[in-house]
Parts: sequence; structure tokens; C-alpha cells
Amino acid sequence: MAILWVQPNYWSTILSFIAQQYFTDSHATCILWHPAFDFRLDTVEPLPLIILDSQKWFNHSAAKDVYDYKEKRDEFEEKGIEYNDWILRLTVAIEMSHCETFLVFQEHIPEFASAFYHASIYSIWRSLQNRFLFVYTEELVEGNDDYLCGYIFQDQPNILLVTSQYLNSSTFDIKTNRFVGPRNFDTKPAPVEFELLQRYDAESDENIWDVGMLSVKMQNLMGREVVIGIFDYKPFMLLDYEKTPFYYDRSQNTTEVTIDGTDIRLMLIFCELYNCTIQVDTSETTDWGDIYPNASGYGLVGMVLDRRNDYGVGGMYLWYEAYQHMDMTHFLGRSGVTCLVPAPNRLISWTLLLRPFQTALWMCVMCCLLLESLALCVTRRWEHSSDCCSNSWLDSLRFGCISTLKLFVSQGTSYVTSSYALRTVLVASYMIDIILTTVYSGGLAAILTLPTLEEAADSRQRLYDHKLIWTGTSQAWITTIDERSADPVLLGLMEHYRVFDAASIAAFSHTEQMGFVVERMQFGHLGNTELIANDALNRLKLMVDDIYFAFTVAFVPRLWPHLNAYNDFILAWHSSGFDKFWEWKIAADYMNAHRQNRIEASQRPNLDIGPVKLGIDNFIGLILLWCFGMICSLLTFAIELWKGQDQSVL
Repeated sequence: MAILWVQPNYWSTILSFIAQQYFTDSHATCILWHPAFDFRLDTVEPLPLIILDSQKWFNHSAAKDVYDYKEKRDEFEEKGIEYNDWILRLTVAIEMSHCETFLVFQEHIPEFASAFYHASIYSIWRSLQNRFLFVYTEELVEGNDDYLCGYIFQDQPNILLVTSQYLNSSTFDIKTNRFVGPRNFDTKPAPVEFELLQRYDAESDENIWDVGMLSVKMQNLMGREVVIGIFDYKPFMLLDYEKTPFYYDRSQNTTEVTIDGTDIRLMLIFCELYNCTIQVDTSETTDWGDIYPNASGYGLVGMVLDRRNDYGVGGMYLWYEAYQHMDMTHFLGRSGVTCLVPAPNRLISWTLLLRPFQTALWMCVMCCLLLESLALCVTRRWEHSSDCCSNSWLDSLRFGCISTLKLFVSQGTSYVTSSYALRTVLVASYMIDIILTTVYSGGLAAILTLPTLEEAADSRQRLYDHKLIWTGTSQAWITTIDERSADPVLLGLMEHYRVFDAASIAAFSHTEQMGFVVERMQFGHLGNTELIANDALNRLKLMVDDIYFAFTVAFVPRLWPHLNAYNDFILAWHSSGFDKFWEWKIAADYMNAHRQNRIEASQRPNLDIGPVKLGIDNFIGLILLWCFGMICSLLTFAIELWKGQDQSVL
């Protein structure tokens, strides 16, 4: 390679041209300044630049900083996030300046590669078009320094490397990392293989290769692995150890697992199109998990956050806590959270005798009987007004009340009257009473024949009114709810949510009066019903509406390189109608259709229950009324005996 001692603007020539092609469509470019490289970026269009000089980070006074880093430091310390100056400065640059492209030199490269992923996770702002330009010269390499060892070189496709043998050389090698093909999953990443794109001689001013060629990497991944975290949660994702094809399980080191599901099949088809290899990881994925404030987590989302998995799905909602530290795809579907609640029992109580008439009708009946009593009383009082011995008001009132009660229960009276006026009132009262008793008897017969059911907590409002405990296996069922914007009913329901393990829920479903969470999918099928045994479904019914609904997504690590292509694939999938077809197909292949229909039919009460034996509960009201009458009769009889003894003594 020819060594020429030339003006230092050769660095400016090559870096300006690459920046013109590579950086101009980004929000901002962050340059990790290095004093040994003298260059200037000359572009046709203005290029927004953020200069970060690591040499001044340790001795630069805070008063001269453009940004007050104390606020971000306090935030990190409050959340328990470990950081250094590199992480702090890069986080602020990404979050506040929206840096999407980065230019890094020499020994700053490994520091940047180590800190960048942490900074991208801690920053709430993210980009889907990050690009990196790394520059170094062999002349400044000390000893066995390896600048190109880090996760970023394995995981990001848009990386350019510009190297020269000497600092003032005019010949530059332009390279890019080998992104496609098998990945290196070692704990300590090995040096990444770089491919030479072009050797550029600044003196001859030859054409520089087209940087747009980098996008070709994403069209054919040449078997690059995509690791999916999965547990059995039909129909979103499921594990099968009998069907084929088999996939490699990293946690068990075996190739005897088959995966499928409405969310999983998306990735399976995606990898067929882009020639990537599916691997699964079933370790620590018995639950969706959660995110801690210090940007760590557990369960499925924790594995995605740690980059042990590339793809986390399974009816995952738009969780803000997870979104703060991970990326998510376009929506995969709509899912509603509802419950299987205790089915209503047949209403049997002492108030059964009052049910044929409503309260207003009972008031009308009481008024009618009162008017009858008054009419009979007045008529009896003036029955013999022309005679010298007329009836007293007390006797007339007693006659009116007793006759009204006898007529109401279809009993006759021993009183003989010769007055046509009193006879007319008695006949009219009897006709009214017989109509009332006939209507009441018909209503009571209907209630005993057709069951009257209790009010079930089978709607969002009624579940709140009944204050019924509802339960699931994870706190994730209420993580989606934003307490700041939720209505009072939803906030009240959150207070009655409890978390139990699968065995406890299966036991509670047979005896306890509580609701059990199920998931209503976009096209009507139900998930999370496997915990409820078939014999427990008899006492449960499905709610008629959802407690809340949300859109499901897939969570992926920050800066996941396939996100753009995968989002485009999701939109094409929705447009084609395959989302509905796959849900029905997977439900038919892996779920019990009879069980699904049975749960769905439980929303509507089944009154075709056939003949039912009447028990003592059906007549408890009559018995109580009889007992009340007998007690009153005995008390009246005792009073009469007592008065008779007093009169005999006198």
C-alpha cells in the first residue's frame, strides 16, 4: 500500500463524502471527537452535529456544560441504574439531541460500543435508522488493542469502518461488518469479521462505493438466528413435542420442540421470506414477567431486555413500563380481558310470595283493600239508619275489615243482610278480590314453573357492584391499565384483583365465588381457559362484555435490526386477512372446539332445564305466612280468654 505524505484534508474528503451519503437523513449526528484526527465535514446540505469530547468530561466544570447533567444523574440514582460518564453523555445525546448517526474514532470505539446499548435502553427516545461510522488508523493502535469487539458489531447491520495504515495516509479501506449468517452467542463476544467493500485512494479521486449497498444485508439473512422466548399460552403461542418441524431449544439444548400460535406463526413466515433460522428459549418463561425501575426485569420481558431473546409475544399489551426500555412492533391484534364468573342460581327465598306483583302493584292492592273496608264500614253503619238501633262505628269498622280479608282469601261471611246496598258492595268487593287472587295465583304459578335467577356479576358494571374478587396468575393482567386515566369502575375492579398460582385457581374454580380471567381474542376465540377444569364450567358463565381491551404487540430489544421489515410484514398480514384465518386455523388445530362453544354459550342463560322437583325452599314463604297467622290467632285467643276471665270476676 502506497504511503503518501499529503495534506490532512484527505480525512475530510472521505468522511465528508460518506457523511453526505450516510448521515444527511438523520435527526442529528453525534461525533465522539478525537484530537488526533483533523477533519471537517463538508456536505451539500447542513448537517446537524453534536460534538462530544470525552477528554473534557472529567475536568470540565458543570457550569460550562450546555446541558445540566445533574438532573439525569439524579434520575439514574433514584432508579438504581448503574452508569458512567459514557453512558450518561450518550443517553442525554440520544434523548435530548435525537442522535441517530454516530462517528467514533480510535480508542473511543470500544468505550462507545460498550456504553451505547445501555444508553439506548435508558433513553426514552429511540430510532429505527441508527447508523455508525467507526474510524481508526493502525498507526495509533497500541499493543494488542482490539477495537472491534462488542455486541454492537454483531447486532447492527448499518456499520461502516474506515481504516488507514497511517494517520496521514491517502489510502483508506472501507469495510462493513458481517451481519448475516450464524451469530456468535458466546458470553464474551469474539472479534467480528469485517468485509472489505472498497479501497479508496484520495489522490486519484476515484468514485467511492455506494453506501446504499448496506441495505442488501437485510434481504437475505443467510440463516441468521432469531431467538424466541415462549411458553404454552394457547392460541397466541404454544409448545408441542410431537408434531414437526422441530426447532432448537437453547435452554434444553435439544431439537425436539415444535412451536406455533397466532403470534408465533408471524415470525415463522417472516423467517421463510428473509431466510433466517428460528430458535426458541423456554427458560424462565412461565410468565410474561415485569420490568423494574432500574431497567432490569424477569420473565419473558426480562429475557428480551437482557437480549437473551429477540422476540417476546403471547398476547402482550401496550405496557408503558416495557416500552420505556424496549421497542415494540405494530399491533398484532385486539384482545379483551374478561372473566368467567359464578353462574346465577335459581332465586328461592321467603320473598317468593311477593314476586308475582311488583312494589307499585302491591301498593295498589293495599289501597283497593282499604277502599273496600271503608265502603263496607260506611254501608254497614248506615244499613239501618231509619231504625232506632243503628250499628255503631266500631262494629261497622270491624265488619268491614274482617269481611274484606275473608273475601280476599275467597272465604264467605256468616253475616246475613237484607240491605241491597250492602249486598251490592259485597258483590263488587268479591268480584274485585277474585280477579286479584286469580292474577296472583297465575303469577305465582309462573314463578314456580319458570326459574327466576339471581343477578350475576356478568358485566363490567355488575362485577364492580358485586365487589367480586377476580383472579389470574400474573400481575400483568392489570399492568396495562393506566391509573391516571382509568374510570372509577376500572380503578375499583383493580382493587379486587388477586394473583394466585395455577393450582389454586383450578381448585377455586370448583368452589369459590370469584371471577377467573380469560382473554377474548379479536375474532371471538378465548384464551387462558386451560386452568378451568371441564367439570367446573357448569357453575361459571362468561361475562357479556370486557373489563377492558388493548392491542397486542411483540416486544423486541432496543435497536432490533429487523423491526422495520417486520412492521411492514405485519401490515401486509393484516391487509391480506390472514390474521383471521390463522386464528381460526390454530384454534381448530390445537384447542377444543366444544369447550370453546360451551364457554361462549354460557353468556346466554339456558332455561331449558326440564322438570324440577319442588323443595321446602319453594314453600318457605307460605310456611312463614302460615306461622305468622297461627301466632296472631293464638295471641288473639289468649287475649279473649283473659278478657273473659276479667268479666266473670266482675
